Amino acid sequence: MSMKRNFEDVSDTVLLEEVKRRFDQKNSTLEEMEFLTKKLYVLNEKLKEHDSIKGEFLSLIKNVFNNPLSSLLNLSSMMRKNEDSPKTQTMKLLLDMELRKLDFQLNNIFTAAEIEAGEIANYWSEIDLRLIIEEAKEAFAYLIEEKELHFSSDIELDRLIVSDAKKLHTIFANLISNACEYSFPTHNVRISARIEDDHLLISIANTGDVIIKDPNKELFSRFKKVGVHASKARTSIDGLGLGLSIVNALVESLDGEVTYSSNENLTQFNLCLKLQDTSKAEALMSESANEFMFDDTQEMKEF
Repeated sequence: MSMKRNFEDVSDTVLLEEVKRRFDQKNSTLEEMEFLTKKLYVLNEKLKEHDSIKGEFLSLIKNVFNNPLSSLLNLSSMMRKNEDSPKTQTMKLLLDMELRKLDFQLNNIFTAAEIEAGEIANYWSEIDLRLIIEEAKEAFAYLIEEKELHFSSDIELDRLIVSDAKKLHTIFANLISNACEYSFPTHNVRISARIEDDHLLISIANTGDVIIKDPNKELFSRFKKVGVHASKARTSIDGLGLGLSIVNALVESLDGEVTYSSNENLTQFNLCLKLQDTSKAEALMSESANEFMFDDTQEMKEF
């Protein structure tokens, strides 16, 4: 009987010690979790601050480059209109060409940075799709002229559409750039657009070098330059491997999808964008749609 009581006393003691040990362990775990939570909170605040600084820096850099570059492009455009010696005219054309290349590449760099930072909110406005396409095409006039390319448009739209004008301009600029770069000289680039149900369907097709591998795997990946079947000599413009990844991201942000198809020498990119309601259009149109270049004011024309 005495031995049984001693055994019970020992068992109770061991049990209490075990319970105490587990409570201590739990408290230690809770303290560690509280410490880690505080560290995560501090880290999160630092990340927020970092994102804010990155956004401010990106905005500052865009202004530093875009404002003078836009002015230079405007001046270059007006200088080309003035009659001059053949040598001076050639220099003007070269200046205008290099400025347009720089403007295009910088816009892609800034857009890629904005996409990375998640700063690609939509700014809806009513726009004329034809004007957007013409403005995007004008940026590559030098390449179109050099390769003697022909453009045909089949825009079956009888009204304005609601979309983000700047995003559409960037999308068309990159797709038209690709079409011009990979087209055979003297061939045709075809752009079509139509409304089907509640979607805007757009296609850009050209005859030229085609991609030789499955595009779905890496065609729309950043910094990827997939191989092409080069059956004829072509004029190449330097790229960063950003264009199609930018197109894909911007199309997705507009509730759309971009696909690619090719056969023999024909390459075609297809866009399917969901139509937006007119009520989404911004009330202020001054920053919207089709104004990407300074106007040629009378004072500037006297330059």
